[in-house]
Amino acid sequence: MTVQKSDQFALVAEAFTRQSSNYDQYEEGNHILKWMRQQVRNHAVGFLKPGDKILELNSGTGIDAEFFAEKGFTIHCTDLSDGMVEQMKSKFSSGKFSDKITIQKCSFTELNKIGDKKFDFIFSNFGGLNCIPDLNEVTKFFPSLLNNKGKVCLVIMPPLCPWELIQSLRGKFKFAVRRLNKNGTLANIEGIIFTTFYFTPGEVMKALGKNFKLQKLEGLAVFTPNPQMTNFSKKFPRLIKALNKLDEKFAGSFPLNRIGDHFILTAKYIQSQTPG
Repeated sequence: MTVQKSDQFALVAEAFTRQSSNYDQYEEGNHILKWMRQQVRNHAVGFLKPGDKILELNSGTGIDAEFFAEKGFTIHCTDLSDGMVEQMKSKFSSGKFSDKITIQKCSFTELNKIGDKKFDFIFSNFGGLNCIPDLNEVTKFFPSLLNNKGKVCLVIMPPLCPWELIQSLRGKFKFAVRRLNKNGTLANIEGIIFTTFYFTPGEVMKALGKNFKLQKLEGLAVFTPNPQMTNFSKKFPRLIKALNKLDEKFAGSFPLNRIGDHFILTAKYIQSQTPG
């Protein structure tokens, strides 16, 4: 079974709309997912300056937007899912973050709808960009959206995930190698099936283009199990903490920074010099 490209975004939007009402509660009870998000934040804040304007893609329920707003940044949140957008509006349309956070229903393949706004930082967390087969359909908008020396921070699922590969030892061969399929693999979220695609850091940098220079690359959940392995996490909490520490120490080193459940990639945009 394959999902037609014309249906892909409609399916993704519906899947995450169904997930939107309970996503915050799910994360609150998932130690691994909370730890992963903290690792992403630790990485991202190292590249942000006071006063920076952030464009967030696939913002979800606004968990990261709230964190950035608390740090004093302004964030323009975009998401394709009606449910996720409604969750963000409920959280942020009034109250202490109403002057820090703006919300727009917008696919990351239609970022031209944002208009002539400029940003210092483009952020996409937890594999939102893995929902598209060609990253160029997103990255082509980045130069027009970024200020010179602005940065992108993308958290993407790579083809090699150690905790999935070792499932072959349990006889789950198809699952173990699913990320290696160049045509993508089917994902099921809330009963909605769509295609997920996996990218190497090299493929991401190629899609960004020659005006982007890699600043930092880290693996995310290389030693730590995938966040879906909640029973493992609850059964072996001390082991999970030890594996977290291994990630924190070594996941930024080659070649571990190219594998994992996700990787975190930050690149700087340098405008081309106009001859004259």
